[in-house]
Amino acid sequence: MTNKEKVFNLVKELSQDINIKEKKGVTAQEIAQKLNLRRNVASHLLNELYKEGKVIKINTRPVYFLDKEVYEKRAKEFKEASKDLGVPVKNFTEDPFTKLIGYNGSLKEQVKLCKSAASYPPNGLPILLIGNTGVGKSYIAQLIYEYAKYIGVIEENAPYVIFNCAEYANNPELLSANLFGYVKGAFTGADRDKPGLLEEADGGYLFLDEVHRLPPEGQEKLFLFMDKGIFRRLGETGNWRTAKVRFIFATTEDPEKTFTKTFLRRIPLIVYIPSFYERPLHERLQLIYNFYKNEAKNLGMDILISKQVLNVLLKTKVSGNIGKLINVIKYSCAQAYSHIVKNKTNILRIHLYDLPKEMQTDLDIIKSNFHFNGMLISYNKKDEDLMWERDDNREIYEALGKMFEFFKKYQAKEVASEDFKKNILIYLNELTDTIIFKNDNNYIDSIVFNAIKNVVENVLNIIQNMYGIKYYGNSVLVLSHFINYLLSDMTYEKYSENIDTVLEILKNVFPREFIIANKMSDLIEVNLDIKLSKIAVAYFTLYVRSLNKTDTANLINSIIIAHGYSTASSIASVANRLLGQFVFEAFDMPIEMSTQEVMARVQDYLKNIDTSRGVIILVDMGSLEEIYKSLTDIVEGDIAIINNITTQLALDVGNRILQNQPLEQIVTEAIQKNSSRYKFIKSQKNRENAILTTCVTGIGTAVKIKDLLKECFKEEDIEIIPYDYSRLKGNGVKDEIFKNYNVKLIIGTADPGIKEVPYLSLEDLIAGKGDVLLSKILKGIVDDETVQQINQKIVRLFSLQNVLHHLTILNPDKIIVQVEKAISDLERFIGVRFSNDLKISLYIHVSVMIERLVMKEPITSYSNLEEFEQCHRQFIDFVKSAFSVIEETYKVEIPTAEIGFIYDLIATKIRNLPF
Repeated sequence: MTNKEKVFNLVKELSQDINIKEKKGVTAQEIAQKLNLRRNVASHLLNELYKEGKVIKINTRPVYFLDKEVYEKRAKEFKEASKDLGVPVKNFTEDPFTKLIGYNGSLKEQVKLCKSAASYPPNGLPILLIGNTGVGKSYIAQLIYEYAKYIGVIEENAPYVIFNCAEYANNPELLSANLFGYVKGAFTGADRDKPGLLEEADGGYLFLDEVHRLPPEGQEKLFLFMDKGIFRRLGETGNWRTAKVRFIFATTEDPEKTFTKTFLRRIPLIVYIPSFYERPLHERLQLIYNFYKNEAKNLGMDILISKQVLNVLLKTKVSGNIGKLINVIKYSCAQAYSHIVKNKTNILRIHLYDLPKEMQTDLDIIKSNFHFNGMLISYNKKDEDLMWERDDNREIYEALGKMFEFFKKYQAKEVASEDFKKNILIYLNELTDTIIFKNDNNYIDSIVFNAIKNVVENVLNIIQNMYGIKYYGNSVLVLSHFINYLLSDMTYEKYSENIDTVLEILKNVFPREFIIANKMSDLIEVNLDIKLSKIAVAYFTLYVRSLNKTDTANLINSIIIAHGYSTASSIASVANRLLGQFVFEAFDMPIEMSTQEVMARVQDYLKNIDTSRGVIILVDMGSLEEIYKSLTDIVEGDIAIINNITTQLALDVGNRILQNQPLEQIVTEAIQKNSSRYKFIKSQKNRENAILTTCVTGIGTAVKIKDLLKECFKEEDIEIIPYDYSRLKGNGVKDEIFKNYNVKLIIGTADPGIKEVPYLSLEDLIAGKGDVLLSKILKGIVDDETVQQINQKIVRLFSLQNVLHHLTILNPDKIIVQVEKAISDLERFIGVRFSNDLKISLYIHVSVMIERLVMKEPITSYSNLEEFEQCHRQFIDFVKSAFSVIEETYKVEIPTAEIGFIYDLIATKIRNLPF
């Protein structure tokens, strides 16, 4: 353990029981004494930990340090105590970039690069900020300088010099004189020595704005200094001068077109700053809020902004971006201020007519809105109420982690379907409680939060009208808090890599809720002008499920198609609301839309849902009766089309669907009560019979098993298909292969656990135990004589030597002897005797593994590899010892991932494996 690690661990330990009222933290002297270090060494290491963000620094005499995690947990207590003591606490909340709206949102990557520019040793990196006028380049440049001071790479009093190159664009000599300085007599009027900006900025930053106005000769004069840190004043011929200057450049132009290539090569970091209208809605709202807040403080008055003004500010593309927006806001306040009678009110009301004339003319913008009300800004209310407290996010992170872990267990078939449906909602409630109750008062008054709340309420009303899903009084608040969390924090990003698997599970388990969730997500994105994480769809699916716990997964699917802009939607909406369930999906068909266009939408919809129980289609005209012809290849079950759709007919059909009546009974009885015709199309799909071959270690071995098996089924009407084991195990009978083929049997090296399809292990086939099962599954496909011939071929072809001969390039006689010895040693090490079928399975698996290693194609990925290494270290060592001769013979090394699969193979046959 290094000295730095020892110091960090000791600070962590001592910080646990600190009473801030009695003692502010831990000093370098204490650390030095306890670890027997020199005080200056301890101080240096503590400051390094502070710069790395691992500890908190309190600037008093003496200086105190605290563990950052302890500080975060007790932040409020420490802050209060430090206020009482008048102590400036330097910690992560002082990061200057946290003042930048969007620092953890749309500007997250830009902030990372800016921090890299400041922190890169030894003297930072030059950085070029690109963006339109008014996007905030100068402000970000200032933050880079402040951040450099914050992390201690420049002195607290280090200079920050700003120079606008446009002022001297047409006078290169004067530009050089300003940058490098000059000596007396260097040019006419140079009556004294004068230092340049490089000397002024020594030890700090030089910000060159509008650097595209720097002529090529000006760019060239900077080369030498940027490369070597040396320069001469204009007119100087003696020794070189030196300075240590960090550079920030800014431009509105394309750098490739305006800079020399040699100059551009010396700027390793180029950062694009988006314009105001490229920023997400919640950031634009916060910017508008902040600028009006500044005016409210200046005027000492509360400001009330009408929703029309808010919409215009959010949507009108002002040429000057944020800079121009600030001026517009000041203008609106000045106009409104001139209208009020002094001392009669302390609220400044901003109306549409207070904006500049050119912003009052776009009627489309004025009429449209983002579904939120005006904004009231208090001049004396603390802004802290609008912030998200980081301290609580760890608990949200943990709640998300538990939920995703439960999805993993379900995918691994460790949780039964019914238990999953019930318990996943418990995890949802835990996550929801954590988000709401930990943060309820932190941002409840935020303009962003209120905008979200209004949109969510509108979306829930739409969903209730469309699908009949009734929501509770607190649903708006629950979903608003969740969306605000997604916008305010990025801790959920860890789960992005698993989200597609989660969504696939939800699509299969809660198909109707999944459809509604996607609709909700689309509506919220459009109305809030944001892009939600896929986690939102998962959360919405479960939340909709919690509103209506009736199991609708096995209901017959029904859709309504009708001519007109909203005919189908209106009928489906009324029917779903009265039924209190999502039964009907609607497809409106405006007069100008062709049948082909609407059917393309219907096909996309049906491809993504389970149609095995059939589909009922309600249509309004005879021209739509023939649409089934384009659906027979997509729909797995029967199709029924009923003509002359009415609300009464939809309600009758919907009631029968909810009563789980058979599809044919529904349509025949429904038309007797309604003046309709129907067409019933029996599924004609004759799926081809198939046997799947699979292997836990990949498709390669499955292909080789298939090739050998094909020798036995040469003339027979049955397909042999190699298939991915993980897909079979993860998707079960809902996998695409079972829709396209009538799968009769699965043969492989590991059972994927599909109860509906019999499984025959490769070792049982070799041991001659598969004849009864094969005879059973082949009955009806081929005659008895052919079944007997196939079994005879299998006996002949599926000897252990022949299987190994097909599966590997290695000598089967030699490899069997080597593997037999290794397996025998492994049995002895772990103290368990293996059954014959397990030995056969291991012979095959290990032989194929050795071939992979010889061919330099090892398996390197294994589920929860780190956990396996920690929990089964002794087993790994036993395998290494038992297979050491094989490793030496073939000059290979067995990776831990391969050992994991050997463990899994043994564990399937031996319960309670001791290692």
